[in-house]
Amino acid sequence: MIQWGIAINLRDSAPEIVEKAIVADSGGMDSIWITDYPAVRLSPILASVIAQRTKRCRIGVGLLSPLVYPPKQIVQYMCTLIKHHGNRFDLMIGPGDKARLADIGVKYGEGSTIASRMAEAIGRIRDGLADYAGCRIFLGAQGVKMIEISRNSDGVLLNYSDPEMIRWATETLGDIPDAFEIGVFPPTLIGKSEDCNEKPNIRTSAGIVALGMSQSMKKRFGLNEALGPALSLLRKSGKIDEHVINLIDQNILDRFCVCETLEGICNRVQQFKNLRVTLIVFGPPQGATLDGVKQLILAKSVCE
Repeated sequence: MIQWGIAINLRDSAPEIVEKAIVADSGGMDSIWITDYPAVRLSPILASVIAQRTKRCRIGVGLLSPLVYPPKQIVQYMCTLIKHHGNRFDLMIGPGDKARLADIGVKYGEGSTIASRMAEAIGRIRDGLADYAGCRIFLGAQGVKMIEISRNSDGVLLNYSDPEMIRWATETLGDIPDAFEIGVFPPTLIGKSEDCNEKPNIRTSAGIVALGMSQSMKKRFGLNEALGPALSLLRKSGKIDEHVINLIDQNILDRFCVCETLEGICNRVQQFKNLRVTLIVFGPPQGATLDGVKQLILAKSVCE
């Protein structure tokens, strides 16, 4: 059976985050993911608070970037969580968004070496967590090199939702162990309408993912021309705002998000399952509000 997870953003107040986590846990969500972009709060600390207030769900920490947190520090975070709250934690690592890292003074470094640096980080983290085999290590990936090195982890989390892209990613993975998890982590909004034209929050979330794609991925899926005007304005303005997003056709944005009615989400989940996906982490803006969490719980009960 496919696993359902929800991402909770750390920009909310701690009481709001905990309230949503309690509702998600009691409502039957399989996992709660505490995102770290980096954020205004440290995700392992919030993960500890949530672990104290929830009972059954797994708790995912990350994306944690080894460019921000050295592997030894990441291991310390996870070991502390597991020792205090039990072996119910998962970890996602990845390089992180280049622009967001630059905002806090972290240099991305040579792009051609990023995959090898992530591979090294996975190895060091796996060694450090050797006594806690129940802690799954996921790699957040998009391009071919990162997908290939994800084989050294317990699973991959792809940040797109387009069937063509997912199919390509699974083919790139090739033969994998039975226990290897193929996950997707798309921006999500479940509502009364599947028309996302009038929903700026999901359009922006999808646009950020689309614009952050590597040049090789844009070329592979024929997106250079479609994203060209938005990328040009982004380079001039230095920010992703409504003017940038409005230069991206909705049919392109739809490839990077899940925007469905309550009925439609069941078909979408089945589509993911047919593509060998075993874990869906429904990303922002779905978990931005308590009502969004409740709506996802309702969707899970309907689809199962």
